[in-house]
Amino acid sequence: MAFVLCIAGLDPSGGAGLSADMRALEFLGVGCFPVASALTVQNSGSFAALEPVSAGIIGRQIDAALGEAAPGAVKVGLLGSVENIELLARKLPDIPLVVDPVIRTSTGFNVVNDEMLAAYEELLFPRATLVMPNAYETSVLTGQKVTDVETAKKACPVIADMGPKVVLVKGGHFESERGSDVLYVDGDFHVLAGTELRGDVRGTGCTFSALIAGYLALDFGIVEAVKRAKLDMARALEFSVHKEPKHIAFSEHLSEGQRNVWLAVQKAASEIGSILPPEMVAEVGNNIAYALEGAESPEDVCSLDSRLVLKGSRIVTMGLPVFGRKSHIGRVVMAAVKHDPNLRCALNLRYSEKTLDIAGDVGFKVATFDREHEPDQASSVEWGTARALQDFGSADIVYDLGAKGKEPMIRLLATNPEEAVNKLRKIVEKPR
Repeated sequence: MAFVLCIAGLDPSGGAGLSADMRALEFLGVGCFPVASALTVQNSGSFAALEPVSAGIIGRQIDAALGEAAPGAVKVGLLGSVENIELLARKLPDIPLVVDPVIRTSTGFNVVNDEMLAAYEELLFPRATLVMPNAYETSVLTGQKVTDVETAKKACPVIADMGPKVVLVKGGHFESERGSDVLYVDGDFHVLAGTELRGDVRGTGCTFSALIAGYLALDFGIVEAVKRAKLDMARALEFSVHKEPKHIAFSEHLSEGQRNVWLAVQKAASEIGSILPPEMVAEVGNNIAYALEGAESPEDVCSLDSRLVLKGSRIVTMGLPVFGRKSHIGRVVMAAVKHDPNLRCALNLRYSEKTLDIAGDVGFKVATFDREHEPDQASSVEWGTARALQDFGSADIVYDLGAKGKEPMIRLLATNPEEAVNKLRKIVEKPR
């Protein structure tokens, strides 16, 4: 499992800081090591007080976290004092570092002074993989008024000269083109268009930075990590503006059972993307589906609304888990649970004889069906899965050789997404 070390403030109302970080990383299926750098007295209406945690206690928290497991990235938010910045500059491990330089809260409370700004610029920014200020913070850091995409572009090189590898100016408070962000990498600009959403949602900067750190911990490149996090934020904001309190949320109102299934699919999708070799990516893409216990219809099955696909040499998906999508792999699951109520999960893979040979070598039971025998008006994959399980009794793998206009396909069956990922690992890690 991937982990992110999050060093940020504690918000008693749960909207920002470490609370937002943990929700974001839970969404990605990434573990969070939360280190409190400051205690705050705040809620959606006010920010009344800030008490920095001592550098000594922060250091001991970091040591405790690092003693548990090695994180794949670090996210830094509100720090509270020069001493804390100095500590992190000398203590953080040499792994991807995302710095969200919190200068002023959304309620207008200034949380840095000139000495802290200097410490950020001289000590922490040179160690950062990414520094991601908003428009106001960029203006303070550079001395240039930043109000839109063009003024952000002028400011990015100034921050880059302070040492970070990459700069992201967040445009949530731009006067025009609001919601668009400017990413500056190796002298090139990427403008990430966004849509302004009405409603005062808290914790957006914390969530965005935690998502980026999460994707870096999952071994995504920095540009891909930012783009994926940007899309996740857009969808989360759509959910969040309609709920109270207006904390960032990543799914609509789900029952406890639905939420557990939803999170399991999201976590598995991230893990699959990190371990699936390109040669196992289907031409139509890969997807994973997981059914609620006692599933009776497609509405009880959760799958990605956009498949995992090959982009260059990397497996990517811009999708999120949704219930009720009539997907190829969802129909496989419905057929499987009718045969065995415990077979609630399925994952499709590109067909290859070598993959089938490896599946047999690691002890998986392999079943098949012939599309030529498919009855008229039947769903190929639902009928075929049911036929294969009926003929073979049980199976870890169900495959077919395709037909005219139909790609041959392997489907991996499991009781849940965790088991599906573990089965996939056995196939992928077997020497070829």
